[in-house]
Amino acid sequence: MPAQETINPSATVPSFPAVERYRYVWVWPGDPALADPDLIPDMHQMTDPEWAGDGQLIEAGCNYQLVLDNLMDLTHEEFVHTSRIGQAELSEAEFITSHTDTTVTVERWMLGIDPPPFWRKNMRDKFPGFEGKVDRWQIIHYQAPSTICIDVGVAKAGTGAPEGDRSQGVNGYVMNTITPETDRTCHYFWAFMRNYCLDSQLITTQLREGVHRVFGEDEAMLIAQQEAIDANPDYEFYSLNIDAGGMWVRRLLERMLAVEGRPPVAPVAVD
Repeated sequence: MPAQETINPSATVPSFPAVERYRYVWVWPGDPALADPDLIPDMHQMTDPEWAGDGQLIEAGCNYQLVLDNLMDLTHEEFVHTSRIGQAELSEAEFITSHTDTTVTVERWMLGIDPPPFWRKNMRDKFPGFEGKVDRWQIIHYQAPSTICIDVGVAKAGTGAPEGDRSQGVNGYVMNTITPETDRTCHYFWAFMRNYCLDSQLITTQLREGVHRVFGEDEAMLIAQQEAIDANPDYEFYSLNIDAGGMWVRRLLERMLAVEGRPPVAPVAVD
């Protein structure tokens, strides 16, 4: 009301603390006195000049915890994403799971393997004409309540990637943060960031579209899962050893729910 000198005190709308960070707007929907920007998950690759990339939004027709389950167990790539990033070594490789009160990490290395098509192309983008075996890694970093950043990549086999030297490879980060909408829908924000060929918009576009197709396969599976759950409301979930990361995520969320007596209050991305 720019033309009015006095404003009726009742002419108000609710407001919430908000912070712009990592190309998102993070909103605190709880008690404003408890809003703490330090609780915003670390997604610095989204704005770090040493990384380049892009992403999209999926309006996912499923409960947000199904998306978390999907991201915490990447062995599904072998079966859902066969033509792009899947390979048998995903299920055959050992993995290590660790956790704190607010985080879960799942780490997997596959050494001396043939790269799947997605990673072969990316190796050739950085190393034209590349042929041969690679060491592949997936390190999943979950931060409560609903952010998962996945350190992924491949390097020429035997060049020291497991020991920390990734110079002979290509490294990406799959950035995911999910905002629940209803008990059966959520806003799934994702991006793929890389630390090689930073000036190539062509590679940025190719990666965004390639990951878009991969996540489209995930979306179809997640919707089918939600429909199956709705059709069988009394069916019990069964967890396998491979579900260790997802099980810990659900335990952390259950603890947060128990403490607050309602869905966890934490910063959520809205754009």
